[in-house]
Amino acid sequence: MKAAWDRVKLRFNFWEGDGPVGGDELRTRAGRRYQIVSVNGRTLDCLVLLADAEVQGRVFRWEWGTRNKMM
Repeated sequence: MKAAWDRVKLRFNFWEGDGPVGGDELRTRAGRRYQIVSVNGRTLDCLVLLADAEVQGRVFRWEWGTRNKMM
């Protein structure tokens, strides 16, 4: 698991309505938080946030999907 302030890249399949932009936040069901730095196509460049970091921007719920396995 990444530590707070590490950079990560996350991909998404779709968003209902307006999608996130830089400065918005993602939250998982487990409470993990990510600050979006930039959106590049379907890839989000993010920073891992501390659990008690101040909320900035809009908050989006994030769910992990299954990975596609190549045969």
